[in-house]
Amino acid sequence: MKPLKTLIPILAAAVVTACGTGTPEWTSLMPDAEMSNWRTVDGNPHPETTPEEIVIANDKVMIYGPADTEAALPGFRNFVFSARVSTSEGAASSMWFHHGDGYGYEIALGNKRLDAGRLKRGSLVNVRNIYKSMAPDGEWFDLTVTVKGKQIAVELDGVLLVDYVEPAEPFRLTGGMGRLGAGTFVFDSYEGTTRLRDVKMQALADDATGRTDAADETADPVMDLTQRGFPVIDNHVHLKGWNLAQAMENSRRTGIFYAIAPNCGIGFPITDDAGIDAYIDTTRNVAAFRAMQGEGREWPATFSEASRRKFDFVFTDAMTFIDHAGRRTRLWIDDEVVIDIPVERYMDQIVDRAVGVVSDEPLDVYVNPFFLPTAMRGDFETLWTDERVARVVEALAARGVALEVNAYYRIPGARIIRAAMDAGVKLSFGTNNYDANIGTLEYCIEMVRELGITPEHMFFPENM
Repeated sequence: MKPLKTLIPILAAAVVTACGTGTPEWTSLMPDAEMSNWRTVDGNPHPETTPEEIVIANDKVMIYGPADTEAALPGFRNFVFSARVSTSEGAASSMWFHHGDGYGYEIALGNKRLDAGRLKRGSLVNVRNIYKSMAPDGEWFDLTVTVKGKQIAVELDGVLLVDYVEPAEPFRLTGGMGRLGAGTFVFDSYEGTTRLRDVKMQALADDATGRTDAADETADPVMDLTQRGFPVIDNHVHLKGWNLAQAMENSRRTGIFYAIAPNCGIGFPITDDAGIDAYIDTTRNVAAFRAMQGEGREWPATFSEASRRKFDFVFTDAMTFIDHAGRRTRLWIDDEVVIDIPVERYMDQIVDRAVGVVSDEPLDVYVNPFFLPTAMRGDFETLWTDERVARVVEALAARGVALEVNAYYRIPGARIIRAAMDAGVKLSFGTNNYDANIGTLEYCIEMVRELGITPEHMFFPENM
């Protein structure tokens, strides 16, 4: 874990706890008029901090108690913390709570992290990671952090990003850090400038409780990868069998970040640019990537480039095509697969169509890859020869298109994934769920362990 460079511990004397019944009172944590409770690590008043705004820029700033008091660090346990926050372009900064005696959680404030990959502000670092910026650098946003018993909630501008319940035995690779206890708040500016306004807190009773439905983390592969800084993202999630709110609740519960993808094409839920605009409007404040799934081979002409670019990324598959006899074929529907030519010729047709999709269509990720219809699936390894695999992989590499490792169909296998990795093709994990029983990317995680897939192998949307 990166050592702290900027420390702002808030001492107990600075806060009044409302212990009575009813709603706790808000207590300001802003500096006093004399700046006596905001000082550098050397004990001098911090020159850039005022009663209206706290400015942290690559330095060490501490809040002391009133006047010359140097009381022990406070033991805040349950609270609601609120602040207005702004970071400079490219800033890397964090807020810690329960910091002290080996405990504490870190929340990313900046959209850049020097030691944790691509996670964004609002992340409960390496416990519940957010991979899409919910507020751009240079703009003010409202941060709210609530701790009640074992429940931790993080909101940005009123949008719930994290809702985590710590189990009795949390899985951690970093000793005590990432555990609830009691302690102070810390703001850590690694790089750039962080500004804070209207910093305040509601101190809740020590016996306050929130949710208690913690998951068992003792053998949780998702948490294991998250703790190692691996981006556990399902880039192929559909709202089938559940609604958007239920999908996001599941994402927060499992710790898997989602890309929600509507099906876009003739005969599908979204059929034109106006449909895309309506979808974008309903998903503006959702902590998930917005992906577009192009359906059929006519989808690039059905939607404008401007509308496609409103999504974070675009994917499609080669499961729908016009076959050798002019028939519209969907490979996953057995009745539409007519193999009236030798199987080897039909297989060459499948390869030709896949290469054409990857080479000619405006996609970022090739999904449901190397799929075969039921009648051919038993001969998968025989039909997908190294030469045929190489044709598809070369097309992916030439266009810079990522390859999906599909958790639902458990394709492609390790041999093909390794060929793609060797060719420099990025990988994307996806489920392509047909209902709410989405799972937790079990097959993808198997491939991580078998093939040594690292964060550097993984696809991220452009500009994320």
